[in-house]
Amino acid sequence: MSTATRTARKPKSQSNGHLPPAIPPLPVRRFSVAEYHRLCEIGILTPSDRVELIHGWIVAKMGTNPPHAYGVNVLMKALLALAGSSAVVRVQQPITTSDSEPEPDVTLATGTDDEYKAHHPRPSECVVVAEVADSTLREDQTTKLELYAGAKVAVYWIVNLVDRRLEVYTQPRGGKNPTYKTRTDYGPDDAVPVVIAGKRVGTIAVKELLP
Repeated sequence: MSTATRTARKPKSQSNGHLPPAIPPLPVRRFSVAEYHRLCEIGILTPSDRVELIHGWIVAKMGTNPPHAYGVNVLMKALLALAGSSAVVRVQQPITTSDSEPEPDVTLATGTDDEYKAHHPRPSECVVVAEVADSTLREDQTTKLELYAGAKVAVYWIVNLVDRRLEVYTQPRGGKNPTYKTRTDYGPDDAVPVVIAGKRVGTIAVKELLP
C-alpha cells in the first residue's frame, strides 16, 4: 500500500470537514428509563428526533417506506377489528421494559386506552408486539427479538416483507441469551390466530398484510 493511500484513509479531524468516529473512543454511558423520560419531559428529546431506548442506548429509528407503512396500517386495522373492547391497539408507540423503551410498529395491549394515561404498556400487558420488517429484518430477528424475549413479551410477530411470511414467536426465555423457544411461520396462504385473555377472537390472513 502506498503512502498516498494510507494518508487518504487516515481519519481527519472534524475541523477539516470530516465527521467524528461513529463510536466515540472514550467511555460512553447508558441511560435509565427514568432518565430517558426526563430527557423527553424537558424537551431535549422531541418526537421529531425519531429515537427509542434500547438497552440504555438512545438509537435512531429507521425511516418508513410505502410497503412498510402499508403493512403497519393493514395490521393495525385487522387487530382493531378483532380486539373490540377487550384490548387496545397502539401504533409505533412505546412499551416500557426494565432498561428499554422500544416503539414497536404495532402493539396489542390488554385493557382500555384509559389505563395507559400515566404509563406505557409493560411486557405483562402486551398481548402481541409486532414489527413490520423489510430493511430492519436482521435487527428485528436479533436485537429486537432478544429484547422482547428478555422482557418476557409473551407473543412477538415479525411481518417479514422480505420473505413474505409472518413469523410468530412464543414462549420467551430470559437469561444471558434471551430468545423464544417456539417459532411458527405463516405463509401467504395461511391465517394467523389472534388470542386475547386465552380466548381465540379470530384470525388474520397473512396475504392481507403483504404488499
